[in-house]
Amino acid sequence: MINESTQDGLQTPGEVSLEELLLISSSGVTVSLLDYFIELNIYESIFSSVITGEIVLSDSANLIRHFPITGEESLIVYAKTPGYPSTEQYVISKTFRVFSVEDRVLARDQNTQVYKLKFISQEALVDSATPLFNSFKGKINDVVSKIFNTYVSVDRNLTYSNKSFSNGAKTQLFLLGTADNYVKFVSTGWSPIKCINWLAKKAIPIEGAACNFLFWESNKSFYFGSIETLFLKGSSIGTYRYSPTSVSVGTDDIAEKMTLITDLKILNGLDHVVGIDSGYFASKLISLNLYNKKQEVTAYDHTKEYKKYIHSTFKNPTPLFNPDSVLKDVNTHIRVYPKYPNLHTDAKKNINERMGEIYSNRLSNIKELDNLKLNIIVHGRTDVEAGQMIDITFPDMEPPSEDDMSQDKFDPKYSGRYLITAINHKINIFRHSMSMEVIKDSFDPDSQNIVDYNNAQG
Repeated sequence: MINESTQDGLQTPGEVSLEELLLISSSGVTVSLLDYFIELNIYESIFSSVITGEIVLSDSANLIRHFPITGEESLIVYAKTPGYPSTEQYVISKTFRVFSVEDRVLARDQNTQVYKLKFISQEALVDSATPLFNSFKGKINDVVSKIFNTYVSVDRNLTYSNKSFSNGAKTQLFLLGTADNYVKFVSTGWSPIKCINWLAKKAIPIEGAACNFLFWESNKSFYFGSIETLFLKGSSIGTYRYSPTSVSVGTDDIAEKMTLITDLKILNGLDHVVGIDSGYFASKLISLNLYNKKQEVTAYDHTKEYKKYIHSTFKNPTPLFNPDSVLKDVNTHIRVYPKYPNLHTDAKKNINERMGEIYSNRLSNIKELDNLKLNIIVHGRTDVEAGQMIDITFPDMEPPSEDDMSQDKFDPKYSGRYLITAINHKINIFRHSMSMEVIKDSFDPDSQNIVDYNNAQG
């Protein structure tokens, strides 16, 4: 949360201390890029298993030739918002792998060239080079943890001092929510991360009802868990406000300026045609028994199931569609899933026998994340990561009446509690900004002012 105690040493909104930007060649040679970089971008999303990024360099020393830069380097990044503690949850501290050099342009003075280094998490390269031909069985959470710790986890942060390197702690996986079902399967050359993502699509929660598990990496760690868990227990970065007029007017307080939304775009709302065609409103799964050729049909109506799930709105969650009038038919989206009961005699109720409980449930709950999506730009903070919650106050665009001229009114649809699904951390020598994709799947029609969800929940 933004408060005065964390603003000590912060002179301007979005100020950042980029303390380390170290490039390491495959032979162990190092060079600091702090004097060469123009812009650093780090991309994270709950829909992406790994972090990617790029750094733009202005090279007047011909590093690309003499270092040389070949696209096989490691990149150490350490950034911190001034005034924040130097503990793991408040900083961005990662070691990445450079995998390509792109967009090389020679400047007019013929002594300077500008180019872009593309980088990715170290775990991504390890994953690509680790095909698995193994069998796995057990509770889904246990299998996911085993695969991650055995095949994905690497030394997370390299530290360089006195011309030598030391390894940091192993990459950690945090489990957010527990899957109830048992699994037994054989990986036929899938990578570890592909196996984990496949398991996420088959997970049935013990707590909650939505089958919307995901596997992702933030700038802090890796996570495997359900969207419902994020809605229910996700930490909040605070309340941010937006005004269609100049948002910088009216305050000189640094902490308050840090909570201003400098730009906002409504990316999309609910598309009813897509909702019908994609099976969001209703769908049908036909499970075909390969042994006796019998069919088991599961019809699913999301408009009737909506209220049993946990949503982004804490109180009185109301869908963005009208359950009583929306057009729907389970036959607009039909899928056939083959199953072979008791194929694994020691794995009763294996996932292939429970797809009737999973498929349509997951389909609708994942599609629901596209119902209301915003892109906001705010001043950067190194403690923020994808998967956290944010409260947004959006002004009511209706002209006020004479009776409520003095009251601050907020739009009940666009104000409220959002999930941060993706962040682009943009860092240059002057400032750190965050372009964030945020979503909500519900609203409170009775609320005219934003609700303090964290206090209400506590």
